Amino acid sequence: MSLKEQQADDLRQEMATIIELLKDREVVENEFRSPHVPDSESGEVKKHTLYDHIDQEAVDALQVRVNDCLNELRIIGNANHEQCAQALRKIDGIAIPAAEDISVTWEGVEAIGKLVDESQSAADEIAQDVQSIDHHCDQLRDTIRDMELEGGVLSMDDYNVLLRDTNEVSGIVADLGETLAGVRRRADEINVRFLQYSAFYDESTRRFAAVAQIAEIGQQYVQDVASEQMQYAALASAVDTALEDMWGLVTWYRQFHSAYDGLIAEVHRRRQAQRELLGAVEDMRARLDAMHVEELRVRAAFVDREGPFLPSDLCPFIQDPPPRYTVEEAGDVGRFASVQSHETRYSKHIADSHAFNPPSLT
Repeated sequence: MSLKEQQADDLRQEMATIIELLKDREVVENEFRSPHVPDSESGEVKKHTLYDHIDQEAVDALQVRVNDCLNELRIIGNANHEQCAQALRKIDGIAIPAAEDISVTWEGVEAIGKLVDESQSAADEIAQDVQSIDHHCDQLRDTIRDMELEGGVLSMDDYNVLLRDTNEVSGIVADLGETLAGVRRRADEINVRFLQYSAFYDESTRRFAAVAQIAEIGQQYVQDVASEQMQYAALASAVDTALEDMWGLVTWYRQFHSAYDGLIAEVHRRRQAQRELLGAVEDMRARLDAMHVEELRVRAAFVDREGPFLPSDLCPFIQDPPPRYTVEEAGDVGRFASVQSHETRYSKHIADSHAFNPPSLT
């Protein structure tokens, strides 16, 4: 189970708990408006609870939204897992050649270069020796031609030249043989190294080709996953928003439950205040009535005593009756009835028995 699924499960449990708490909390005051109407036959009214004042459809819709987003996330996660498994199976199917005991070092490459340079130098020496032999052969042909022109007689000078050339040619041929032997030796060594390095190159080429196939598979997997990453991020954000909304509802419903306790206390306070106000009003009415009667008596006594001697046009208003003052009520003064004092204590006990620590959404 992922972290978001765990958070959603915790919030669902908390939501179920607070909803059951609201269902168990009956509204007993007559002044509170019930959404239920009496049964047409029996006249009975369904029990009125705090649950009747919440929007269960909104709660269900929010939970459905959370579940749908989580299901989409689960589908994407499973698809990514399957894509990863397929990529790994493809990689496992690639045969990577085993490394052979063939080493290529920079010193070895330099040694080959040195052998090539030596072979080139030997080839230059061979060319010089061949050129020298050609020169001696030319001298020999010239001497034979001169001897034929002179009737086959070989002079002592020509003989000495031929003798010297013959001695030099044998030495040149001996040097040429040694040089050729060195060239063959170096050629054999170069060929051996060439075969080794060719095998190393072929092996490396096959290994690099296998690595390239693995890289291609990995790149394709990354591209496939990246194409779904934006959708996954959007769904994750939607889940976070829905979880925050659900947590807001849970908090609001708990505050609603505790606010009902405050409502009961406020109703009780207002009833007490109304009783005190009614007492003060009745007392004021009694005092006003008594003062009015006393004023009537005093005015009548004055008129009886002094009135016969006063002209009527001197002070006409002296015969007026005193004004009468009354206390009037505004509003429904008969709304509040008795309140059960144990109700607030009971609801406070229920709220305290369901203490809740909010889960972290991060």
